Amino acid sequence: MIRLSCSDYTWPKLRHETVMAIVADLGFEGIDIGVFHEASHVTLSSVRNDPARRGSEIAAAAHRNNLTVADVFLTASPDLSRLSPTSHHSGDQLELQDLFGDVLTFAQRSGCSGVTLLPGVIDPGVDPDHAIELAAEGLKPLVDLGAAAGLMVSVEPHVGSCIESPQATQRLLDLCPGLSVTLDPSHYAFQGWEVPDLLGLIKRTRHVQVRPARPGVMQARVSEDGVDLPLFVNSLIKFGYQGWVASEYVWMDKWDCNRVDNTSESSLLKDRLTTLISEGAS
Repeated sequence: MIRLSCSDYTWPKLRHETVMAIVADLGFEGIDIGVFHEASHVTLSSVRNDPARRGSEIAAAAHRNNLTVADVFLTASPDLSRLSPTSHHSGDQLELQDLFGDVLTFAQRSGCSGVTLLPGVIDPGVDPDHAIELAAEGLKPLVDLGAAAGLMVSVEPHVGSCIESPQATQRLLDLCPGLSVTLDPSHYAFQGWEVPDLLGLIKRTRHVQVRPARPGVMQARVSEDGVDLPLFVNSLIKFGYQGWVASEYVWMDKWDCNRVDNTSESSLLKDRLTTLISEGAS
C-alpha cells in the first residue's frame, strides 16, 4: 500500500512541533525527517550527541501528532564534496561511516525503515564514470551498515551529483547491488527528462519524493507541473511499489525554490496524489 508523507524541511522557519502539526493537519500519515548538517530542525550534531535518545524524541513527537517517520534524509556536510561517498579527502570516508552509524541508530529509534543520502559529486578533473565507481565504493560500507541495522539505504539522484541522468543512476545501482533509490522526478524533469525515462528505476526504489517541476524549473505550483504525475503514480502501482510517496516542497534560494506558498501547494499536491493513487488502485 502506498502512503503519503511530507518533508519537515518544507517549513524551515517554524518550530519542529509546529511543522508536525501542520503535516498532520494537511492529512499526511507520515513525515520525512531531514538531517542536513546544522541547517535542519534535527541537526547532525544533536543526532551524534545521543542518537538513540534523539531518535526516541522524534518518534514521540511524531506519535503525538499521529504521524509515522517515513524517511531520514542525511546531508552530512554543506559542502557536497566532503563527507560524501565520492570524497577523496583524507579521513572523510571513515568519518562518514562513523557518523552514518549514529544516523542509523537514530533512524531505528525514530521508527523508519531506511535512510536517504546523497550519492556524491564529480570533483574537478574526475571522469564521470570514475566518479560513479567512487560512489559505489564509498556506498558499499554504508549499505552493509544499514543491512546490519535492519535498514535500507538509498541515494537521491540530483542535479549536480554524479548520477544526474537515469542512465548514470542505473550504473551506480549495477555497481552497488544492495543500494536502492530515493526517486525524485523533479531533478530529472528540471533537466528535460520525462517520466518514461525513469520507469526502469522503480524496481530499485525504496522511497519517493514528489515536487512539481518542469524543464528549467525545479519547483512549481501544482497547476504548473510538467511531470506526468498520473503516469508516474500508475507506474509505481503497476511495479508493485509499497512504500511512501513524500510531498517535498522546499524553501531555499537555490533554484528559486522560495517562490510558492508551500503550505497551500503541499495541500494541493497531497489531494492530487490521493486521487491518483485511488484511481490507479481501483
